Amino acid sequence: MKILYLHPRSWTGEYPVLLRLRDLGHEVCVLEEDRKLPGARHFAHHFEQPGDGIATFWYNPRKGLERVLTWPWDRAHRKAFDGRNLAHRAWIIAAAAKRFRPDVIVTSDGFSYAIPAARLRRGGKLTVPLVVSYIGGDILDCPEADVGRRRTPAVTRLIRDTIGGADRLRPVSPLIEGLLKAEGADAARIRLIPSHLVAPRDVLDRLHTGRAQVRAAIRAELGIPQDAPLIVTLSGNQKGKGLHILAEAWPAVQAAVPGVRWLFCGPATPWIEEAVRPRLRAANAEAGIVATNALAGTRVFEHLAAADLHVNPSLCESLNMVTVEAAAVGTPTVGTDGAGIAAWMERYGAGAVVPAGRAAPLADAIIFALKDPARLAAWSAAGREMIAEFTLDRVAAQLVALFEHARGPRTEP
Repeated sequence: MKILYLHPRSWTGEYPVLLRLRDLGHEVCVLEEDRKLPGARHFAHHFEQPGDGIATFWYNPRKGLERVLTWPWDRAHRKAFDGRNLAHRAWIIAAAAKRFRPDVIVTSDGFSYAIPAARLRRGGKLTVPLVVSYIGGDILDCPEADVGRRRTPAVTRLIRDTIGGADRLRPVSPLIEGLLKAEGADAARIRLIPSHLVAPRDVLDRLHTGRAQVRAAIRAELGIPQDAPLIVTLSGNQKGKGLHILAEAWPAVQAAVPGVRWLFCGPATPWIEEAVRPRLRAANAEAGIVATNALAGTRVFEHLAAADLHVNPSLCESLNMVTVEAAAVGTPTVGTDGAGIAAWMERYGAGAVVPAGRAAPLADAIIFALKDPARLAAWSAAGREMIAEFTLDRVAAQLVALFEHARGPRTEP
């Protein structure tokens, strides 16, 4: 099967699944944008790494004669389409489909490439099935968390056009699946397939097996007592991650759990300086917080393994793969019902889920967990069972089945 992926860079973890599909014997090709490209278009025989065998159609969305020809239509849609050029992008998608002649086209997001592709599909300009992945912000609407698309009549119409034009819809969580159905999507077209673990399974298993040694090493490196109760947060530290809610809960946790520490991982974003640290200072609750900069590679999983408990106070999020990564190395999570991963946590009993945006229930759940080592151990074991649903091999196999299904007779909405 020949698979054309549109904009796989919309999610940083998409490349491993492209490689896995290739290794399964499928021909994978890509349409991707590059705003630094000297010319309007460029064709390459690889995508991210030389020799990966993924033929790529690169284009610069700021250049090309097509921009002049499509300007009136692009201007008409610019406000709803976040300033992008809808008609120009549709032109480029059609050109990529003509060049590669795929058996199925897949968009890695449900908005910026899905909308022009779906319009082409509905208009008969794309003659092969279209599969749309919904990874979160493309359909979420959470102004209280600065997450997703602010719904106006025009934006809603574009999203519904996409749902109507796609052959199959792939939400990454039940949360997104529910939103698609609320927008009128036919359940027969929907196949829930979560995002996958990016790190190799053998690396995660090794860190889980050697968790005691990893835990000791990271704690020694950061000056955290070996016996201190320790929670960890690890994210991009934007408003939607809800760390200001954890900051409100932190004084209660400190009062109830002597010697507790908070391993605060990730960048010092403007939101952290604006709304998180001032709350901690006002409550005189900065003691016990150990901050790191952004982490990458194996360091991410080592820091997760160092803690007794991962805390994800997300306000609004399609999935939250950090919870899965923490489970993979044996660290359970207290999370919120604002994240799509909550469905799996509750199904497997792999942690506690509390209402999003509320500090008191969050504090109570953290305190309860840290005071009950047996509970933490049970959550940890359940989390290791849960991660089987997120392995690269499993997700890739589900995607292949979805693509094959999409190539069958189309069911009209």
